[in-house]
Amino acid sequence: MLNQVALLALALSPVAFAQISDGFESGWDQTKWPIYAPDCNQGGTVSLDSTTAHSGKNSMKVTGGSSGYCGHIFFGTTAIPSGDVYVRTWLKTANAFGSDHVTFITNTDASQSGKHLRVSGQMGIVEYNRESDDATLPDLSPQGVASSVGFTANTWTCLEYHIGTDGTIETWVNDKSISGLNYGPKITNPYSQAWSRSTLKPKITGTYFGWEAYGGQQNTFWYDDIVISGSRVGCSGSGSTGGSTGASTSGGSGSSPTTTAPSKATTTKAGSSPATTTSPAAATTTAAAATPGAAQYAQCGGTGWSGATSCQSPYTCKVINPYYSQCT
Repeated sequence: MLNQVALLALALSPVAFAQISDGFESGWDQTKWPIYAPDCNQGGTVSLDSTTAHSGKNSMKVTGGSSGYCGHIFFGTTAIPSGDVYVRTWLKTANAFGSDHVTFITNTDASQSGKHLRVSGQMGIVEYNRESDDATLPDLSPQGVASSVGFTANTWTCLEYHIGTDGTIETWVNDKSISGLNYGPKITNPYSQAWSRSTLKPKITGTYFGWEAYGGQQNTFWYDDIVISGSRVGCSGSGSTGGSTGASTSGGSGSSPTTTAPSKATTTKAGSSPATTTSPAAATTTAAAATPGAAQYAQCGGTGWSGATSCQSPYTCKVINPYYSQCT
């Protein structure tokens, strides 16, 4: 049952298998789920919320502060499998993503010398962001944006992702594979140009749920029924046995799925029907400013940006917002 934290190990396996799962029905165990706020912590809060949940009565509530990056705060764990990592959470956001870059799950990554593999929001969609070079998956071209999905505000949604030892990334929203958020040696993603410029293979050492903004954006996220495992769990899985292993390695349809379910599930912690997920509106803004040498759709400027600030011919650097410019 997800109403208790479970740490499991398969002693007979040659590769260590770790798993942690929690529905927070017994409260918030701060030993298992400590607060994480690297560098600074100004105003963000983490609390147990008994007014809303995906199932049962409790969820974890995270509200970001108003101090930009230093308003960030997360809760999480270092109980991470040593091989492939699967993370499943049900989540709810008070506000849908806008155009600015924010992060709602962050993973410490040994391949980046402790920097983060972020699960982020930008341009209305879910994306991955590699902190060491600020690459995004998918590329933030109009077509790349259309290959991902956004979250409907105030609606419980199931998110699961897989980080493989060979560099594979797979993502499911409400159990549907999202083509723009998939990458790897057996996956074809035409919107992974920026991501593929690095040969780093992520090595996750910690996973943290919360909020981080790079401007003044504020938001509240709720998290429930979290499972971190060495194999696929799925939206209805409790994770007590590691879940099914039939994950797809091909991209999705490229269109954003829309499924419906109650905003608050009434089933047990093992899971429930998927919640509503919507695709972002088609991008109507022109891409942001570039720098010499940056490829098409790559970042070329913005507050705090230290990379290239001009674009390869024939592209030019266009400003999307004060924090992000792009070659187009």
